Amino acid sequence: MQRFYKYKWWKLSGLILLVLLLLLLDRACYQVTVPVTLKINKQTLVVDVDGTRLDAGHIGEPRFLLLANANPVVHEYQMDGTDSTNNLTLDQAYFENLATSPYYLFQSWMRDLDGTSAWRDLQIVKSQQVTNTTSRPVPNTPIALPATTALEVHLQLQRPETPRTLSVIMADQSSVHITVNRNDRYIQITRTPRDFGATTVAAHAFFPQDPLPFAAMVVSFLARTLLWSLAILGVVLLGDVLNTFLWHSLLRRCWEAIRRRKKDEAGPRRVVQSAWIISMVGRGWKALTAQIHPIALFCLAASFCFVLWIAKVQYHGLPHIYDANAYFFAAKIYAHGQLATPLPPMPQLFPGPFVLQFAGKWFAQYPPGTALTLVPGMWLGLPWVIEPLCGTLMLLGCGLILAHFYNRQVATLAIILGTLSPFYSYLAASYLSHAIALFYLVWGWWALLRFMQDRARWYLYLSIICFGLGALTRDLVGILWIGLVVSGCIVLKWSQIRLRWRFWLKPILIASGLALCFVALSLGYNLFLTHNALLSPRSLFYAPDKWGFGSGIGFYGQHTLASGLVNLDELLTSLAIDLYGWPFYLTLAFVALPFITGRARLVDWILLLCLVIMTGAYVGYFYHGIYLGPRYLFETLPFLLGLTARGIIILGTVGVQTSTRIYSYLRKANMRQRLSVPEPWSLTTGLLLAGLLACNLVYYLPRQTVIYQNYTGLPSYYKLDLNAIYHPQLHNAIVVTGDYNFYEVVLFPLNDPDLHSNVVYAFASDPALYAQLHKAFPGRKIYQLNVSNNGTVQYQSVDD
Repeated sequence: MQRFYKYKWWKLSGLILLVLLLLLLDRACYQVTVPVTLKINKQTLVVDVDGTRLDAGHIGEPRFLLLANANPVVHEYQMDGTDSTNNLTLDQAYFENLATSPYYLFQSWMRDLDGTSAWRDLQIVKSQQVTNTTSRPVPNTPIALPATTALEVHLQLQRPETPRTLSVIMADQSSVHITVNRNDRYIQITRTPRDFGATTVAAHAFFPQDPLPFAAMVVSFLARTLLWSLAILGVVLLGDVLNTFLWHSLLRRCWEAIRRRKKDEAGPRRVVQSAWIISMVGRGWKALTAQIHPIALFCLAASFCFVLWIAKVQYHGLPHIYDANAYFFAAKIYAHGQLATPLPPMPQLFPGPFVLQFAGKWFAQYPPGTALTLVPGMWLGLPWVIEPLCGTLMLLGCGLILAHFYNRQVATLAIILGTLSPFYSYLAASYLSHAIALFYLVWGWWALLRFMQDRARWYLYLSIICFGLGALTRDLVGILWIGLVVSGCIVLKWSQIRLRWRFWLKPILIASGLALCFVALSLGYNLFLTHNALLSPRSLFYAPDKWGFGSGIGFYGQHTLASGLVNLDELLTSLAIDLYGWPFYLTLAFVALPFITGRARLVDWILLLCLVIMTGAYVGYFYHGIYLGPRYLFETLPFLLGLTARGIIILGTVGVQTSTRIYSYLRKANMRQRLSVPEPWSLTTGLLLAGLLACNLVYYLPRQTVIYQNYTGLPSYYKLDLNAIYHPQLHNAIVVTGDYNFYEVVLFPLNDPDLHSNVVYAFASDPALYAQLHKAFPGRKIYQLNVSNNGTVQYQSVDD
């Protein structure tokens, strides 16, 4: 028993017990499904799904039940980050060719893709007696229904993900189809006549209502992440123990020889290097490299160039989503020294995404922070440079903060992980608000820490300015982020605050005054644009766009806890795919390691709490917002990078310490006289990390460069020759189109707010409107833009 506690085998027993509990929890989550019941009584059908009852009315005599087959490679989010739900970027042909590859099969097995949206536990009940029971009904195989006036069919939908349809086929060959679609939030019953004519909607209802099946999916995701975290820990411990048995002595001798050689050469090399640094760069470089290794700084520079390439080459230096178009348009207005511009002639022909036409003014619905930050780029003619620069500086700020909380190793590794993150790279190249907001928030956090450490008051004022700009960029998210971070800093520095609380009074009062200035700016912005200080342009544009639950929220008509959990599941799924480009559950597995190994410090718990609250808050928002990855979770990047880097360092340390104990035990040495290990370095951890980085650099990141080649922001089947659109050989012209989505995504951002540019783009397809355009814009020739199926663009004059 003494040896049991001496070598801490009780910890191993606890980990084994944890594995068993997680496996049982995951299995239990699989038992929580969405029940579907079809009740047929005297040829009338009533469907119960998720506690919602829909009446399909008279349907005729049912003969067969058919579960529609689905393409096994079609899922909401695939392993290359593409989706089949909103952005419609998933390439079925690509995955059908990839489906037999070992890497795809491994990822599919890891995620249990075959277990998603699966029908199970079919029961057919006739006269209150079960006549047919099938645990796993075969899709696309007709199931005979008994002839009776009273019939019930019971089914369970396991882990609903992509839409699923079941059909009832009648004796006259007409059919009724019941579709469950969690992403678009509906249950729908449609009817197809026997002559296969037009399908009509018989009933429609909001879905989901019951939160339990989707809470189970989130819990299953977390349980499996913890299981893979334990698997990583076990693999590293086993690998390092084997290394101890086989090669430890040889590696130790080689390492000691290298150390002796470095020690002999350390003196003169340090002197030369110090002299070079002082002469070339100065004390700033020394202070920076004391916290962050130069390798990370080199990665930052390389990442900046890569993100610039994405912004200029793959994104063509232009926005490709509604939100980004609005920010881009607002930046053009601000660059002219205005918060709003007068409405143009015929404003109905220039509908902008999230752009208001109100009280004779034209302006965007969003807070001003993002557009104001883009203004210098507009003045220089390089607006696409601003966000890559902000993103790079944001990662640098994250490194400095983590160096303050931990050490140089964690800070360096976190920056390297950030620079290699496809999620970061492709979002930081866009015109969305996330990179700019996080840039302000991170440097506000850094300035607050410097104030608490050095007590220089100007750091506090800088912190308030940065936090204020962050809140003016992403208001509610910024306020939540600031509240969490400031609370965490107070907890960490409470001993210092308590001892010298009088020192803090005056700076805090001044900082509060600065904060009130930003509140006044926000209220004044609202007052100028909406004529009501308490009414934001966003609420004026679309009042249901708000956080909360109930009816009248969002464009689905209502928002429930169940639909919020659907959003959370989608966000976590996209994050696990896109954050690092690693195999699915391994992405977040390292985050759990400080806590599983019992080495978590207070700052680890604070970062985890910030991560959980920031992520969980989106349960209350009606839309998941996934575009270029789970962009709503971009503000959690500092917490994710810090905890991932911390987990990797702890994993390596645990591996080395375990192998050292084993080696000491084999040599029958006293545990108090352990073998000296020069660095907390683990061969197995290094190989594991190299393999994960290879998954990103060999497959995922190159795949992203293919997906975003000639990127338009439209669904993948929409082909366009963007060069012909962005560089038209036209002069003093008006280009019109009748495709609303194409106009708002591609053409509207090409307009200037005053519509005085060489080419003006309008939404029109009626010759009567062309005459009005001629009158409103005299001297301009009108061309209709036509796009062929292969993407070729033609400009056809409507004046000829």
